[in-house]
Amino acid sequence: MKWAEVVDQKQTESPSESSMTAGPCLVCGHVGFSSYLDILLKCPNCGFVTARPDSSIDVLSLYQSDYFTGAEYLDYLADEALHRKNFHARLSRLLRRRSSGRLLEIGSAYGFFLDLAKQYFEVVGYEVNIEAAQYARQTYGVDVRTDDFLQADISGPFDVTIMWDVIEHLERPDLFVKRIAELSGPGALMYVTTSDIGSFVARHRGPKWRMIHPPSHLHYFDRSTLARLLADYGFRVIETQTVGTARSLRQILYSILVLRMKMPGLYHKVKCLIRPGWGLTVNTFDIMLVTAEKRGC
Repeated sequence: MKWAEVVDQKQTESPSESSMTAGPCLVCGHVGFSSYLDILLKCPNCGFVTARPDSSIDVLSLYQSDYFTGAEYLDYLADEALHRKNFHARLSRLLRRRSSGRLLEIGSAYGFFLDLAKQYFEVVGYEVNIEAAQYARQTYGVDVRTDDFLQADISGPFDVTIMWDVIEHLERPDLFVKRIAELSGPGALMYVTTSDIGSFVARHRGPKWRMIHPPSHLHYFDRSTLARLLADYGFRVIETQTVGTARSLRQILYSILVLRMKMPGLYHKVKCLIRPGWGLTVNTFDIMLVTAEKRGC
């Protein structure tokens, strides 16, 4: 499915006052979006925000080839220690609520989180990047699959489902939540991290907010719209908190100088001053970790 098949753009003479037709809203079902920050669309009924494409884009192709080695990340594997630091903190939170059972991860990348979680859970992951999934299977012996999760032959129930920084990338996050609900029994947990467009930083930065970069980021939730989407499929939010993220200094500079400012020459001059392992954890209070529980029938 192409992104343009989901969002149907309709321009008027004044873009700042345009009424965008899309349909329907993935959160509330309302038909008709308004222009937001000039580059996004916003549902006037529930406040859900989504990207406005200029042309048809094959979203799945974005996550193949060099996505983890230049297109989005500088070198995902090279920053393994920092990614594991993030995942260890998130796993510790999870273990306070559930310490055994079956765990499903959507967007497993190279399998770092599943490698940590397999000490406690029977784990299964889905990842669209073929090379990353193969690395996870061969290096850590975890079950990471590359078939379409929405169509895959997989049996439940799962006790925990994880989506770390994934839901904003999905063309149809509603269908993913629906499928997860079908595979989750009463009391099952779901953990989701994503950017919060309702945060102070997002509102203050407006269209310059660092998390706005379609087409890799398609959808922008705040606390209320994400909770409403989960509730539509039987999940009750039991906790929402902001979380910090560990990043290498080279990755931070790469994101700023190369991906955003298009100044690769300056980046290459500066990077030699920074060792590959150097990093830091920063909480800008615009990344939310949502914990939800599947309600009984």
